[in-house]
Amino acid sequence: MHHIEIGNDETIFEFSIIEASRETLRLAHGLVTEIVRTEAYVRFARDLTDAFHTLVGVCRLWNEEGRAILTISFDRGRVEVETAWGQVTRRFVTDQSYVTRTVGQVGIVE
Repeated sequence: MHHIEIGNDETIFEFSIIEASRETLRLAHGLVTEIVRTEAYVRFARDLTDAFHTLVGVCRLWNEEGRAILTISFDRGRVEVETAWGQVTRRFVTDQSYVTRTVGQVGIVE
């Protein structure tokens, strides 16, 4: 199981990769699971890496049904995070320094 978290001083959003194959990943946030195509996760990791390094851009993690379950938007050090896991949507703001660990947890893809 691989654990990923993103947050700020007040809020932390955590999810885990609990199962993976060449085609899909099963991600869990608490008791709620989402299925993500492996190619969508790789695209998210690439977009996250690019946005993190340039400090500008948006990366989205899409579930198998085509719904964005995690959106991270960078704008010159300010980072907005929106999670739409299951039926619950949460938003919070953080900064690039808090995302450094997240990028490493997601995995840098070249």
